[in-house]
Amino acid sequence: MTSVYEGKIAIVTGGTSGIGYAVSEELLKRGATVWVIGSRKESVEKAKASLAGYKKARYAAVDVTIADEVKGMIETCVREDGRLDYLFNNAGIGMTHPSRHLTLDMWKKAIDLNLWGVVYGVHYALPVMLAQKSGHIVNTSSVAGITAPPAQTVYCATKYAVTGMTEALRYEFFEEGITFTTVCPANVATAIFAGTEIPKEAIPADEAARIILAGVEKKEGLIIFPEFAKKLYERFLADPVLKEKFMLEYARRRNAGWESGIPYLGVPDDLLDM
Repeated sequence: MTSVYEGKIAIVTGGTSGIGYAVSEELLKRGATVWVIGSRKESVEKAKASLAGYKKARYAAVDVTIADEVKGMIETCVREDGRLDYLFNNAGIGMTHPSRHLTLDMWKKAIDLNLWGVVYGVHYALPVMLAQKSGHIVNTSSVAGITAPPAQTVYCATKYAVTGMTEALRYEFFEEGITFTTVCPANVATAIFAGTEIPKEAIPADEAARIILAGVEKKEGLIIFPEFAKKLYERFLADPVLKEKFMLEYARRRNAGWESGIPYLGVPDDLLDM
């Protein structure tokens, strides 16, 4: 384990649960000062209790869908700790649902959190980092932000936007010392699967955190995990016909799952072996 994060100042949105909590704790273990951000006071208090042993932890309840709250989050961090080295725009929601049954409220909820929450973070953190002439913004997208699985229409719309935005920013600000990274997880065992069976290929959140921080340390532009998802993505790039065949069969199984009342969320082994 290196000391690259030692003494650094980081903000992690969605930091009170799942991947965000795991990233927050791993950063604290490595000596960073971490602002653990949750959307509700209750979740923040719960995280505060479980992370009580880490003296460099800071906490705040912030609704990242509200621009002024994100602005205040950034300003408070810089005022109290003097700088901002890492911003992990991690807050978000999953949504796997038959597209014919989507409502406009569902669209708005996902776009406000998954996209606008990231936009606000970038908008208010970037001037700080430009003034410092250094900084790293890490935006959580998804494998659904690079491959478009069926029945994830809303999710894909938001996550493709995050992926494209982050890549464009990476090129634009490279020479000014600001790094941008896109994180594209496949299934991770978190509360995103609340009420449904966790797919067997899902990896633990702490493992995801270690993968993310290893890639961020190397300033990678795109971090895809677990390994099976990265290999599958590479196969799709090399063979568009395979991708079409895979996704059509995936759609057939997901549609059948909705019709039977049992959502089909995992990735079947036989499709991975295509």
